[in-house]
Amino acid sequence: MDINKMENDDEKGTPDKKQIEAEEKEIMLKADNENMDASAELNVDVEGPVKAALSGDVTEQGREVKPKFIPIGAIKMPGFFTKNLDKEKSKEDESAIEKDIENEKTDDISKPKHNRLQFLHTCPFTQFLHRPKSNEGNTPNKRNFFNVKYPKVFQRNTANAEATLASMETLEDKLDSPNDGMENVKLDVADTEEGKVATKLPLKERIRQKKFIIDDIVVCALVLLVLLAVIIGIIIGAQAGPPTERPLRLGRYMTTLTACGPVEGTLDEGVYNFYNIPYAVPPIKEKRFTYAQPLNNISMCWNGTREAHERGPLCIQFLENGTITGEEDCLTLDIVTPHVRYDSPLPVVVLIGANTLAGGISPTQPSALYARTKEVVFVRPNFRLGPFGFLALDVISKTKYPETSGNYAISDLLVALQWVKHNIKHFGGDPESVTLLGHRAGATLTAALTTVTKAHKLYSRVWLSSPSVIFPGEPLEQAHKSNDQFKQISKCNDIDCLRNISAMEILTATPDIWLGSNGGTLPVAGEFKHSWLVLDGDLLRVHAYESWDAQKEAKESGKDKVFRPMIFGTTQHSDHSDLLRNKHLNWTIEMVEKMVNSSIIGEKNLTSSIFKHFNKSYEGLVGLISSIRTICPLVSLARLRLSAPMYVVMGAGAGGGAVGSGIAGINSDVEAILGTFDSEGPEQRRFMAAMQQLFYYYVWHGRLSGPETGLIAVAQDLLPLHGLPVCDLLIQEDIVPRYAHVD
Repeated sequence: MDINKMENDDEKGTPDKKQIEAEEKEIMLKADNENMDASAELNVDVEGPVKAALSGDVTEQGREVKPKFIPIGAIKMPGFFTKNLDKEKSKEDESAIEKDIENEKTDDISKPKHNRLQFLHTCPFTQFLHRPKSNEGNTPNKRNFFNVKYPKVFQRNTANAEATLASMETLEDKLDSPNDGMENVKLDVADTEEGKVATKLPLKERIRQKKFIIDDIVVCALVLLVLLAVIIGIIIGAQAGPPTERPLRLGRYMTTLTACGPVEGTLDEGVYNFYNIPYAVPPIKEKRFTYAQPLNNISMCWNGTREAHERGPLCIQFLENGTITGEEDCLTLDIVTPHVRYDSPLPVVVLIGANTLAGGISPTQPSALYARTKEVVFVRPNFRLGPFGFLALDVISKTKYPETSGNYAISDLLVALQWVKHNIKHFGGDPESVTLLGHRAGATLTAALTTVTKAHKLYSRVWLSSPSVIFPGEPLEQAHKSNDQFKQISKCNDIDCLRNISAMEILTATPDIWLGSNGGTLPVAGEFKHSWLVLDGDLLRVHAYESWDAQKEAKESGKDKVFRPMIFGTTQHSDHSDLLRNKHLNWTIEMVEKMVNSSIIGEKNLTSSIFKHFNKSYEGLVGLISSIRTICPLVSLARLRLSAPMYVVMGAGAGGGAVGSGIAGINSDVEAILGTFDSEGPEQRRFMAAMQQLFYYYVWHGRLSGPETGLIAVAQDLLPLHGLPVCDLLIQEDIVPRYAHVD
């Protein structure tokens, strides 16, 4: 305190120093006992000069103290409760504040008023590119790396905090001040929590003052991440091609593409059904008795979108009861798929089924349930049967060069597989994973198709259920002579006549003996066999066995690097039929013995040896017929010649349901695969599960889940089958494969 000033004060009649000290102590004691409220206004009730100053009265020194307005956030306190302020520091701060205000005004003028990207100014990364320069030189302001004012909890404490209330030891007498020792003291929140000042400012103000907080950094980071994700998504979407799943029309109709135009299917039972899609030129008029031709010309296609909602007609054929069904214009296919998308294509199963090569409705129909649950795409093509599919005549061969005729059905399947190769991707299928599932006569056709060189790249693997092992070995000229009877009945000696007569006239001219099947009966010496397949010299050039031997040799030598595996299979009672079972109301032992003795078995005196393997009942009789016609011929082909896996469905597991106890009919395996098997008990359900595991694992992986070689018995489980002694006997006696069924 200035001593000269004190002396001047004494001369002016100031109170005694001791009196002032007494008053100060009294005020200090009272102030300590009162709770001071840090609200917008605080009235300190004291006596003496302070009380007079607060109330606006006249003090003892004769000075009148006027009350002063206290703004919100400030506390009206006596001047001696605060520290002496450094006047020079205050002047410097005031000048610095004025300069900041002028700089902000110039910045506001220079900035555009309407900046659509103004929100990016809050981002520290953009501020880093445009952070302010210091007044001294061109070095950046080193206050912060991103020029961001962080809350104090993230800052380093570099200066001692100034106390809000003055220490009692540093109180001074400021009665000589213009406001008689009274000051407006504002509690600066930034002194204690400096970083929170920016949080109280609106976003626009923080942008203007370039004062940011940690929340702004988080927001900027999130915005940048979202923008980056959007950009990556756009790039990936542009490279991914078409959408994963096409949209539905009216919630039910699905449209996709083919090489000949768009087609529209329907959504039903959780799968998409596309029916009656043409895959070849209609084989009518001048196209009758010719190989199938693909739809490779736009004039053969359709305009607009083709509705594929309803099933098309079957190819014209003979049914097993002698009736006729179907139409000649029939080269279409059906598709059942769980997804219509381009990513994650699914394996394709092509169903090729027919009871005989003359006709007969096969159970190989697409399953909506297993398309969805097993994640596969089913394709079922129609193909020509009977004389429309196989008739080989010299008058037909002469119309072509080189001369050839017959096997039109094989050309149908070849073109159908080409269609699948080029179009199945539009239906969610994988053209590189195509499994051919052939059943009965369809399996015979499929087996013949595997010998066609043109077809080798159109499929991946083959599953043959109860095929024939009898394939043509005679030249085409011999087939012409065998079929000469057809010309005599139809009275057609040229191709024009054959193409102009009606379809019904062609079926009527077909000899009944061609329609008969030697299955379901025991063989007799000299029985007639008509083979629909011929060595046409174009599609089928060599005997099937020779072709398979060549493929096997190429596989073993490594020349065929992409070997297409084959699986053979049948059932224990494949020759069971209602016709045979109903031949006698009750099958007795005598009836069974009489039928066996009257067959080739009795002629060779093998009756007693055979009954060591079969009992004298209907089940035993059917088992013997099936062994001669189907099981043992397949064993000789699959196991002894091709070393391919083979399964046999046993009656102990597949028996029951619609067939009867202990009988495994010829359709049991395919019905189990496609889910149409009549499973009444737990044994049948276990059989279905075992059969489906065997097939669909093969479809997905190209190999069996069980043994890769040998015989497999399929009952309630998959078990190895250690040989069939009866087959060794029948092969040794030259009964097998001589009397195997033809188709």
